[in-house]
Amino acid sequence: MRKTLYLHIGHFKTGTTAIQEFLDLNPRLLKRHDFVLAQTTLQYSKHSDLAYSLYKAAGVETFLHGYNKPETPQQIWAALFDELRTSKHSRMIVSSEEFMRLACIPKAVKTLSRIIKSARDIDFKVIAFLRPPDSHLRSWYNQLIKMGMKTPPYNVAMTDLVEPIHYDYALALRPWIEIFGAEAVTLRSYSEASRENNLLFKDFLSAIDVALPKFGLVLAKADPNPRLDDTLLEMVRMLQNAGIPDKMVQPMATRFLAHLASEEAGNPTGAGDAFAALRQRTLDGLTELQREIPEFDATLAPFHQHLPEQETQTTREGWLVAGHLLAELQALRKKTQQQNRVVTERLDALEARLPTDDGDPS
Repeated sequence: MRKTLYLHIGHFKTGTTAIQEFLDLNPRLLKRHDFVLAQTTLQYSKHSDLAYSLYKAAGVETFLHGYNKPETPQQIWAALFDELRTSKHSRMIVSSEEFMRLACIPKAVKTLSRIIKSARDIDFKVIAFLRPPDSHLRSWYNQLIKMGMKTPPYNVAMTDLVEPIHYDYALALRPWIEIFGAEAVTLRSYSEASRENNLLFKDFLSAIDVALPKFGLVLAKADPNPRLDDTLLEMVRMLQNAGIPDKMVQPMATRFLAHLASEEAGNPTGAGDAFAALRQRTLDGLTELQREIPEFDATLAPFHQHLPEQETQTTREGWLVAGHLLAELQALRKKTQQQNRVVTERLDALEARLPTDDGDPS
């Protein structure tokens, strides 16, 4: 009986961690459909060692997250193939978003190609999720900051920091198409709506010809990979880049949320409409004045191009950050003054106990 190995390769930020936990939590569902989740290299519900071994053998030193196992990729993949061959199930799944980096490492592509050619008794299927590029890049930027990486502003990060697989999807999938053939590759689309009503799991199961059951699912109790609140994103990035210790970043970010809430209390919903009304009233006043004193029309007409403008979101965010930093400085100042008072009082008490010039305590 021929066996089939399904390779779920990501992409990053497409609910991969949620899918991995779902598969790990529902072995009965898989077995009912002649599937099993591979145990070889399984750690934290994923199989990233299969990718890391390829990259390490290719001389890669970054993005390995501490991986330093001595086995060669040939040994690790051979163990996976043997697990599938001896399994009583005909279909097996492995999953890791780290597979998506393969296209950036040509030597690893060649190694994987040779490994796959050595397993002629096994059929392969590749499953990839992609999300709209703009959404993907914004989410990846969020992830970089959440991981504590020193990250430049968005525009620079996208052009100078991130790997091209994050925006060149043809590049990202090219080695998988070349090694396994286009007919072996299945694509699914991911969006924020995919996380609602188990749609993500339904889409994944449909890629392996399994229907999502209405009952009997075991689901994770919380999002396994929550994104950093976008409101805090730039604040956290700047704190990290300023060298603020990790243990202090979150408390400062939390205080920023409180500061933001206080500021937003004075910026009620509908403020934009109110400002639009202000602009219209300004224009109406100019028009009326021109009718009443037409001899000044040449003076007033240029004013039509200079109506009041709302503060831009970027400017507002800048002032919010500045206000928060001033509040942090004031809090630090108060704390320092309090500590100085305590130290001064202790020094005064000690001096009071010192002998005077005549040898007696004062």
